Amino acid sequence: MSSHHIVRDEQEPALLIDDPIALSAEYIDLLLEWSPTVIVTSNALDEVLTWGIKIDVVVAELNEIEALKPKLKIQSPVKLLGFESTDLLNAAYIFLKDHDHKAVNVLADIFNSKVLDLIKEFSIDMDSVLFYNDQKWVYAKSGRFEKWVSTGQVFGIHPVASGTFFTSEGFYTDWQNELLLEPLELTAAQSGKVSLVTNNKPLWVIESVQTDIYK
Repeated sequence: MSSHHIVRDEQEPALLIDDPIALSAEYIDLLLEWSPTVIVTSNALDEVLTWGIKIDVVVAELNEIEALKPKLKIQSPVKLLGFESTDLLNAAYIFLKDHDHKAVNVLADIFNSKVLDLIKEFSIDMDSVLFYNDQKWVYAKSGRFEKWVSTGQVFGIHPVASGTFFTSEGFYTDWQNELLLEPLELTAAQSGKVSLVTNNKPLWVIESVQTDIYK
């Protein structure tokens, strides 16, 4: 994997890694191109150390700190932060908020972590994009999602709150003020802009990273 050595600020999305296999290596390299602040939990550290990239922050439990120090000598300078909590993703989000990061790309297992709840909880302070199983999860907190796409591009939409009504445009099947009771899959009818709008209720929008990781 490529390394990163460029000075950057907190306006560039940070990269938070809790599950190193959540995304294929080629796509992780794309996320590293803009030299983000890289934050790794101790859950993922051993694997990430084999990538040969520069780590900026390691988040661990307090009782792990001494054992991790020798592993991180090659990464110096690196911040090693110890927390009493076992919820290291939550600790990482607190660090991001305290350091005024406005956006973060997250690699985490949605089944073995509370990452979806964390993304919602911290959405007022920062935008998060979750990558898991080579899928990209976007939390449309305002209930509005727009994107330029290619024909046949597939999106999954998941309701967050009860009473979510949505209108779609640009898909093979479009909906007008439809009640969204369960996850739904939509396919773009042609190249161009698609849009999803709800009654101000948040929405999860999921797509494959193979379409375009940056869009």
